[in-house]
Amino acid sequence: MTMQDYRNVILEGIENLPPDILAEIADFVLFVRKRAMQPQAFQEELEMALLSLELKQLSRQQESHLEEEFADYERRYPVE
Repeated sequence: MTMQDYRNVILEGIENLPPDILAEIADFVLFVRKRAMQPQAFQEELEMALLSLELKQLSRQQESHLEEEFADYERRYPVE
C-alpha cells in the first residue's frame, strides 16, 4: 500500500464516527507518533507509568498486610 492508500483507508474508516470514538483515535495517533518520533521520551514515560502501577500494587499489598495484622486487635489486646 502507498501512503495515499493508507490515508484513504484511515479517512474512510473514521468517517461518521461519533466524537468520543474520534477522541480515542486521536489519542492513539498521538501515542504512535510520540513512540515513533520521541522514542526516549516514550520509554521514560512508559517506565514511569509501570513504576507507578507497581507502587500502587505494593501499597495495596501493604494495606492488606496491615489489615490482617490488626484484625481483631481490640479483642486480642483489650484496653484495661
